[in-house]
Amino acid sequence: MAQAKKTATYRVVTDAGGGRSFRFYCDLSGELCCVTKPLRADTEQAALALAWETEGRWHFNRCPACGRFVSSAMFNVNAGRCLDCAPWESEYPSFCHHCGVRLREPDACFCPVCGARLQVGGTDGKEEATK
Repeated sequence: MAQAKKTATYRVVTDAGGGRSFRFYCDLSGELCCVTKPLRADTEQAALALAWETEGRWHFNRCPACGRFVSSAMFNVNAGRCLDCAPWESEYPSFCHHCGVRLREPDACFCPVCGARLQVGGTDGKEEATK
């Protein structure tokens, strides 16, 4: 079984004094999202863990579908997934923002699986009653 990825893609920059700075990149777009201040630790792994917990992870969203760490620009908040797993919608949502299931009816008002009210699009049937 493959080990789960613990941080976004990164590069280490070591300064002359032995401090390590980490540059964290979006796993989807490759954009630089965070540069940490120089850290000192006994090992590179210890410095990485410290850099990620104190600075890096706050700049990313983790996609629950694929596990990638992505920038806010590459994260579909309506679906709660990265843009590879849930592309942006043109008019109606394609994914439930609560459970992430793909929606089959583009004008649905509630998710057919979890029952969550959809954030965009949909009708609630009141238009039909008033006609």
